[in-house]
Amino acid sequence: MSGWRSAARVAALAFAVVASSSFVRVVQAADASQDKMPPSYAKLMKMKPMDVMHMMDPEKKGMVSKEEFMKFHEAMFEKMDKNKDSQLSREEWLGEIHQRP
Repeated sequence: MSGWRSAARVAALAFAVVASSSFVRVVQAADASQDKMPPSYAKLMKMKPMDVMHMMDPEKKGMVSKEEFMKFHEAMFEKMDKNKDSQLSREEWLGEIHQRP
């Protein structure tokens, strides 16, 4: 019985290590692309679709996971929310907030 518990603990630890390393790659990928993000959603919509995909897929896998997609859009929201009130005003949405005095 003791051997079985030990094997189960090792398996659980191995799973946790693999899962956490996958999550770290997704977070790093989204963070790395943030400097290339357009300043507004309006500018994002004017980009070529494959250019946007490449921003979400910096490892050039040819696909975007749901985690990468969601992380990208969360980072985009944070970048657009200039006053950090967790809401996007018309000006923030269009990227006009930095142009006003």
